[in-house]
Parts: sequence; C-alpha cells; structure tokens
Amino acid sequence: MNKLPKNIIVMKVGPHNDMSLNEIVFSKIEEEKIHGKHFWGYSGVFCTPKATQEFCKKCYEEDKVYPTLILVETKSSYKSIIGKIDYYSVDSKEYIKFDYPVQLQGAQFSFVAKKISVIDKFPLSKYKVVGGKNDGIPLLDHLRFRVNKSFATLNDHLNVDTRYVRVLAAELVPPYSVWLKSKL
Repeated sequence: MNKLPKNIIVMKVGPHNDMSLNEIVFSKIEEEKIHGKHFWGYSGVFCTPKATQEFCKKCYEEDKVYPTLILVETKSSYKSIIGKIDYYSVDSKEYIKFDYPVQLQGAQFSFVAKKISVIDKFPLSKYKVVGGKNDGIPLLDHLRFRVNKSFATLNDHLNVDTRYVRVLAAELVPPYSVWLKSKL
C-alpha cells in the first residue's frame, strides 16, 4: 500500500469458535472466489450496520473512495453462543438467506468486503477516531481494553509515535455492513 487510506474502519480480530485467524482468512478468500465478496462477522455496540453504512456513504461523497477495513490481530480467543448464521439484511427489516458457502458464526453483524491482503507496516498511530464520545482522539487511545472497533480518519498532524503493526486490509463494498440472523 503506497498511500495510506484517508478513512478506515478498524477492528480487532483473532481466533473465533475453534478457528484460527489463518483458517478464518482462508475461508474469506474462498468465499470471495465464489461470491465476489466476503462477509466478516462481528458483534457489539460499535460500528453497527446503520452507522457503518452512513460512514461509508459520507466518505464516498466527500472523497469518492470507500473506507478501508483494517483488521488488527489480537490473540484473544472468542467463543459465541449465537451459532451458524443463515440470513442477512441490509436494512434490519427484510432478511435474505445467504447463498452458500459463507462462513459466519457467532455474530450480530457483518462487514462486506473484498480483496483481503496483508500490510506488514501500518501506522495506526496516524489515525484519529470519527464519531462517538471519543471523536477526535488518537485511535490507539480508543482501541484499549474491550473496545475493538472504530471509524477513523488519517491525521498526519497527530504528534504521536509511529509504531507500525501488521494488519489485514480489505476494500469495503456496498452495502458495507449487514445485520445477521441464525433463524427467522
């Protein structure tokens, strides 16, 4: 990646329901070969589908580029009781059955992306949070403890260290994020 993306959605990712991160990434690559995109499941209160859709649309209106999904590895393993996901919705009202195979389990929502790749040196310290009570603070100050997702924008004026981390990056594609259900 020669030029840093102006806007990103960052999320911590790791082992999930007895799958290693490498196995999950492989499943997403296979998913994309079949569907032209992949679904990256998540849960929680940050970056809900409606907020994600609005953030992506705003970024595109301003810069003609969608945000980049940045996935930062965490060693924390996550177990979910939600189970396999069969349905998705772009508006939380009408649900559609997934065309299989799609590897999703234990999530409330999913980012929709393509072209997953590895970036060996990514400067998270050059970004600040967009939205919420931490709007404008350095991204690394926000991504602590149980906070695992955020909208962020590049801020070359931040006077912070330039620690680089290895990340996965993917292009977000419409509808950017969807609601999930295991059963109707």
